[in-house]
Amino acid sequence: MPIQCCFDVEAISQRRFLGIDSRVMRSAFDIQNKLGRLCNESIYQAELIHQCSTSGLTVVSEGEIVVSFDSFRKYYYLDALIERGAVYELKAVSNLNGQHESQLLNYLFLAGLRHGKLVNFASASVQYRFISTQIDAEKRFSFRINDDAWVPDIPSSRVLQEIVFNLLSDWGAFLDISLYREAVFHFLGGEDQLMHPVDVCVDGRVVGHQKICLLDEDTGLHISSTIRYRESYQKQLSRMLEHTGLKQIQWVNFSRDAVYLTTLKK
Repeated sequence: MPIQCCFDVEAISQRRFLGIDSRVMRSAFDIQNKLGRLCNESIYQAELIHQCSTSGLTVVSEGEIVVSFDSFRKYYYLDALIERGAVYELKAVSNLNGQHESQLLNYLFLAGLRHGKLVNFASASVQYRFISTQIDAEKRFSFRINDDAWVPDIPSSRVLQEIVFNLLSDWGAFLDISLYREAVFHFLGGEDQLMHPVDVCVDGRVVGHQKICLLDEDTGLHISSTIRYRESYQKQLSRMLEHTGLKQIQWVNFSRDAVYLTTLKK
C-alpha cells in the first residue's frame, strides 16, 4: 500500500469531532494549569494521552503512517488520534504558525480524515486552532500536470517528469512538499549526490556559493510549492540563474492539485 496507517481510522462528522474536542480541551486546560507552560512537548503529550484514556476516550499515541513508493519510505507519527477520527498535534512553542497548520493538514490527507486540532501549551493560555478540510481522495487524485513550458530534449526531462507523475499517481496531490522533494531526490540518486555548491557571480566576481541540486553540470533542479505569486517566484529563480554558470533550471512547482513543470533557460 502506498500510504499505510498502522492504526484504525474512522471518518467522523464535525459535530462528532466537536463533542470529542470539548472533552480533550478540558484536559488540555487542566494540564497547563497544573504543569505551567515551560515543560517539554513530550510531557504535555504524555499527560494528555493519560487523561483522555482514563476518561474513557480511545487514544492512539504516536500513530505511525508509512508512505512508500518502490524503494522509498517515509514515516510520520501522529501525536494523538482520539476516537479513531480526531487528530491532535501538540506543541510547546511561542506561537502557532502556518507551518504547523500545513503539518496537520498533511496528516489529515494521509489518514483520509477531515478534522483535527493544533494545541499549544507554551503560550500564556492554551492556544489552539481547529483545522478542517473538504478535500477527499477523489479531489487529491484529480491532479493536472502543466508542462507547457517544459523543454523535453534536456537529458533529465523525461526521467524527472516520469518520477513526478508516478508519485502523484500513487499518493495524490496536496501532500507536504518535503515528502515529494525527498522522494524525487531519492530516485535521482539521493541528496548527498545531488546538492553541490555553485558559484554566484556579480560583474565577473564570485561573491559566494549557493547549494543547488544539480541534474548535470549545466542543469539545476528546484522544487517548490508556491500557490500564489508563481510568476514573481519564477522571476526570482531566473534572476538567480543569471548569476550562475548554469544553462538552465528545471523547476517543479507543486501547487495543490496543479503541478507545473517549467524549464528556465538563460
